[in-house]
Amino acid sequence: MVSRKRSRGLTSLLGPSSGAGVALLATVALVGAFARPAPGAPNRAPATTFAPYTPRGKLLGVVPSRPAVQPAVPSASAAKHLARASARSPLVYHGGPVQHSSAIYAIFWVPSPYSFPAGYANLVSRYFSDVAHDGYKVSNVYASDTQYYDMSRGVKQFVPYSVSYSGAFAVTDPLPIDGCPNYLLADGSFSTNCITDAQIETEVSTVIASHHLPTGLGAEYFVFTPQGLASCGDASALVHGGCYAPLNYNGYCAYHSSTTTSQSAVLYADMPYIAFDACSSGQSPNANPADALLSATSHEHNETITDPLGNAWYDSQGNENGDKCATTYGAPLGTTGSGQFNQVINGHDYWLQQEWSNRANACVQANTYPQPTASFTYTPGGPAHGTNVRFTVTVHDSDDTRFTYHWTFPNGKVSTLRRPIHAFGLAGTKTVTLIVVDAHGDQIKVTQTISVT
Repeated sequence: MVSRKRSRGLTSLLGPSSGAGVALLATVALVGAFARPAPGAPNRAPATTFAPYTPRGKLLGVVPSRPAVQPAVPSASAAKHLARASARSPLVYHGGPVQHSSAIYAIFWVPSPYSFPAGYANLVSRYFSDVAHDGYKVSNVYASDTQYYDMSRGVKQFVPYSVSYSGAFAVTDPLPIDGCPNYLLADGSFSTNCITDAQIETEVSTVIASHHLPTGLGAEYFVFTPQGLASCGDASALVHGGCYAPLNYNGYCAYHSSTTTSQSAVLYADMPYIAFDACSSGQSPNANPADALLSATSHEHNETITDPLGNAWYDSQGNENGDKCATTYGAPLGTTGSGQFNQVINGHDYWLQQEWSNRANACVQANTYPQPTASFTYTPGGPAHGTNVRFTVTVHDSDDTRFTYHWTFPNGKVSTLRRPIHAFGLAGTKTVTLIVVDAHGDQIKVTQTISVT
């Protein structure tokens, strides 16, 4: 049930075209590379042994953190066997839905006296805007998702690269009473507060209810929290690998999950501050602590697109497409002077982990397969409103001969025919959009403006 409590601390809401992000100021230095212990951190042994955390529980798509002291696992050889098995096994479809569009809402939860580094929220907002801008392109990791699908009435419906950035909230709501014990974090500091997954759910529900935001499979809420604020799956999760970046235990750097309101699912991701050794990718092409965060953000977003409820695409070990490539980045494309980058999205440089491709049987940085090309014509050439207009599409594709079509007309009507007929109700300049998808999920979006008399 969605809480109806008013969100007291909303300080700004930015639309997708802002580009300015949320202005939240502080100063924190970026630290080190992935998987090295924090310098000078205490070396405490864990109190309890436990099995490695599995992402098939409530917390999905976990980006694992690396403790300074490796906790005991059932056997080192068994752990290596599981890793090899996961690397070999494809993602398998388990019958659940995928996202057919992805509207992103960023919630920057910054209760007093916490703060974010200068430019941190701005860079996150720019990243989401860039990912949305490059929709239907094949040049970044999001393009690899289009090979995955769900089944609607027995028909494959492939994932489209269709992302929108719907804005950022800076929320100053006070923290609830700690739902989990504080603990030693991977940067050697002790957490000052600890919130549980249930408390994060409550905050997301509060923001949604207070500002009449959408729920369902088409929207995802990313909750960004500041340095020093810990989170856990529940009050007893620390020794079971279910807490954010502890120094001496297995844990996570981020995760995605879902809950249910009285009407529909709510998709969200917990995105703590991770610019330290246990979680950082080791590169900072934008010279900002948020660089470390963006690879984990891409991880959770791509997993939500392909497995929003945890019952769509994952392998025999329970790993989603991001899990299988969590520490794999591929070849750099260049350097900015402050760090390497391996992705150029809307002209901006990022260092993101790769995503798993069943087609390539490997982690990939982009979709390199042949793509369809398409165009369409219409007759008559100067249509009058109220008269029938016939549309004809021409498609070329070097590795496919079967295609599906989705036309969108200005009055909201749609068609899946190759040669639809449509009558424009009013005169004026009208926009018609066609999306062509081949049998592998590769797709192209074609848009034309038509002058209707």
